[in-house]
Formats: sequence, structure tokens, C-alpha cells
Amino acid sequence: MTRTQSIGLAALVAIVAIAAGMLLSRVLLHRSGGPTLAKATLLEPARPLPPMAFIDSRGQPFGPDRLRGHWSILFFGFTSCPDVCPTTLALLAQVEQQLGDLPTEQRPQIILVSVDPQRDTPEQLARYVGSFSPTFIGVTGEQQAISAFALNMGVPVAISPLPGGSYTVDHSAAIFIIDPNGAMRALSSTPHNVAIIAEDYRSIVAAHPHL
Repeated sequence: MTRTQSIGLAALVAIVAIAAGMLLSRVLLHRSGGPTLAKATLLEPARPLPPMAFIDSRGQPFGPDRLRGHWSILFFGFTSCPDVCPTTLALLAQVEQQLGDLPTEQRPQIILVSVDPQRDTPEQLARYVGSFSPTFIGVTGEQQAISAFALNMGVPVAISPLPGGSYTVDHSAAIFIIDPNGAMRALSSTPHNVAIIAEDYRSIVAAHPHL
């Protein structure tokens, strides 16, 4: 089995585990009268995040503490992405605008975690995410740490060679809603829609007013 196949298999296992948890969550939420969401799946209880020790687009450490005390929307991508990443980040910029009427502590910080840390330096990420919104945060780090984090989040990542010696990175376009305790509270898969993401986000935050 090649390394890419091993990564794909491990990611598949993680996805299946998350999917099983999502199914159980839907059953439990239905029984307990939890919030009804248009697209996203709420996780009850929230799922702890894997370890992280990264660097943000300002060159500052980015660890679990950076996710505590406020809500976050997290997305995996890379600055050389030709289509999915810029489309999703443009969509998330619109989501950010739609949620602008929420109290400051309920507005999400939106974070792009690079799946291409070899090319995505903090400076490159700062230019890239800043072109979508001045508040967006880019995160990069060591390849092994990023790969392990993505894998444990159930995000399959595969490097595909391109003619001329370059490469692209295939990855999931799911978005994750992280609660103020720094845990995964919900996730939403493609296709994404601005109004639906904003609606689901409001419902999730309203259902957890004391976090």
C-alpha cells in the first residue's frame, strides 16, 4: 500500500467515525428537541479537536487557546487552489457579512488551515486570506503536524503531481463550526450556500448561549 493510499484509508476511517457520530447526534437531538438545522450537522456532545501547534498569517503561534472564548468557522485549503478554495472563501466572506449584526462575542473568526504548508508561508497566507476579508486568519505549520490534524478531522488530503514538476492538493471542502470551548460543534459539507450556512450558524449559537 502506498503512502497516499494509506492516508486515504485513514481519512476514510476518520470520515466514517465522524459520520457515525453525526447520525447518532441527529437521533439524540431529535429526541431532545435540539435545534433543527437546514444543512449542517450538530455534534452533541461536541467533538474535541486534535492537537495543534501551528503559526498564523501574522507569524504568531496558533494553538488550542486561539479557539477558546469565541466561535470559529474553520476551512481547509491552500493559496494555489484554482477553484474550490477561492470560491469557498468568497462565500465565507459573504457569510461573515450576513452575521455582522450579531453581538461581537457571537461573530465567528474565520480560519483557513493550509494543506500545502510547504508553499503557504505566513506571508503568502496573509496576502491570500486578506484579499477576501481583513479579519480572516490563515494557519500553516509543519507538514507532518498539518497532515495529522487534517486526518484526525476527517479531511482527506492527497498531493497530486502536475506536468512540469509542480503539484496540486486534493482535499475536502467541508467547513467546521468550532465552539468557544475549542471543540467541533458542527460541520457542513458541500455544496455550500451563504444563506444556509448563516442560518445554521445562528441556530447553533442560539442553542448554546452559555458557551
